[in-house]
Amino acid sequence: MMKKLIIAVCCVALSLQTQAQQALPAYVNKHAAAIASIDPAYTDYSDLQALKKAIGNSRIVMLGEQTHGEGSTFLAKTRIIQYLHEQLGFDVLAFESGFYDINKIWPQAEQGASFKALVPGNLFYMYATSEEMFPLFNYLQQQVKGAKPLAVTGFESQHSGAKAINEMMPDMEQFLAGHHTGLIDTGWQVFKTLCPPTFKSRDFRPDTASMGLFFKEIATLKAALKPASNKINADLLQDQGFWYRVVCSIESQAIRYWGFAKGNEINYRDLQMADNLIWLADTVYAGKKIIVWAHNGHIANTMGNSEGKGALEDFYNTFIPMGAKLKKHYGNNVYALGFSGAAGKYMDYVSLKVVDVPAPAAGSIEAALAGTNKAAALLDYRTAGKILQQNQVGCIGDFVPATAIWPRIFDGLFFIHTSTPVTR
Repeated sequence: MMKKLIIAVCCVALSLQTQAQQALPAYVNKHAAAIASIDPAYTDYSDLQALKKAIGNSRIVMLGEQTHGEGSTFLAKTRIIQYLHEQLGFDVLAFESGFYDINKIWPQAEQGASFKALVPGNLFYMYATSEEMFPLFNYLQQQVKGAKPLAVTGFESQHSGAKAINEMMPDMEQFLAGHHTGLIDTGWQVFKTLCPPTFKSRDFRPDTASMGLFFKEIATLKAALKPASNKINADLLQDQGFWYRVVCSIESQAIRYWGFAKGNEINYRDLQMADNLIWLADTVYAGKKIIVWAHNGHIANTMGNSEGKGALEDFYNTFIPMGAKLKKHYGNNVYALGFSGAAGKYMDYVSLKVVDVPAPAAGSIEAALAGTNKAAALLDYRTAGKILQQNQVGCIGDFVPATAIWPRIFDGLFFIHTSTPVTR
């Protein structure tokens, strides 16, 4: 009797799963809004009304990407940024790139320097040197002296840019000399010596004694620099809160690079990125509307509900993305827009080889979107019907399929059927 009951239950479950797989393409075909173009030069924004409706009154809109090497996604994001800035009043563009580096170079662009010339070595290299980013750089430059410039900032907790390596310690020492002279002591000398090689390479390891002095100095600097109020100096290099965030970011990076992280080490990076972004949003750009440029994984509202077994699922289920803290802090005032596709090519940002986008898994959201024959489309997850409120196969990063309830992970999905690689 029990055996028959188990078989019956399994048959019902299989039947429901089959029905869901059959219903998904019909749902997606009906609800995915067609996007007319991903070309930034296409300024008829009537197709992006679907995005306006989806984000509602959200103050922060986060734009993801499957990889760091899809030129098509860079172009699409640039067009969306133009729309958000021109039509919806967004004021700030925040990059997944060095917190210190970008906040160091942007004031120079505001004073007339070429942003395009400043970014190599300072903005993340796949962004800085990919031709598909040039329309965005040109747009930002054009807006600098306009009636409503689009400010640029960075929130990445990893310091790896040329400015960070060569200029951060002198700038911090100059600030300390003017505000906390007593902190320039032997502990500071150790700290400032260890930072640049740490920024340059994850393989750098100081001796145990030096590590101890380094973290002791971190504690001293954090105690002295923690701001007592949200009052901000317009020149961030003269702002105590800014340097507090820099030191916290250095601590996060050293913990990860030197092997002291507990659990999923990338959590340290994402938590600090979230803290940096929240500080920027709540103090430096208080009341401003912000666009965030980052990888899908970082902007996700959660990762801890992925189904299945294997290394990918283990990673997802122990990863707490930046977006999770932002969602907790801002609620529906933040909208996470993931990006995906179904065909084409992209550049692997590690090997710099152009590789194929794998065909979407059968029954996946990407397969359903590909079946609509839309070159690009927007699927809003906040209004998702029951068909999407259950486990579905989809992609978070590198077009690798995983199973999750996707409206928990993103607030929406921007689909580009055929990816094209960046040109470098």
